[in-house]
Amino acid sequence: MRYSIQFETDSYLRIRLSCGKISDAEEEVLEFAISQMKPVKHVKIYPATGGISITYEKDRDLILEKLSALQYQNIEMFAGKLEKRIDVEEVERRKLSPALKRKMRRRMLLETVADIALPMPVQVGYHVYQLVTLKGL
Repeated sequence: MRYSIQFETDSYLRIRLSCGKISDAEEEVLEFAISQMKPVKHVKIYPATGGISITYEKDRDLILEKLSALQYQNIEMFAGKLEKRIDVEEVERRKLSPALKRKMRRRMLLETVADIALPMPVQVGYHVYQLVTLKGL
């Protein structure tokens, strides 16, 4: 990871990333990655400036070595995966319409009745057909 040291004391380090601004997902991944380093006590990230403050226990060289070894492409990749996931707040915001809920209930009920009534080879064949064609997704 490319960075420059802005300020330091014997137990505090303030760096600025060369990439500039940090997205929310990148902030989450960076904070986790840096906080897991052995001598680190506390991490604070400033996304608008690309700054990171690190409080640590007297092993500056080890922290700088680990920061230099950290690949920012990996952080961007994990951040991309985080941005694609749906969090709890979004699930709560996305309300299903009553008509769609009725349709889903009806379909589940019909599939349950078919699974109970049809013989096993026909059930397996139908579900394999659904998996192969990805019907209904």
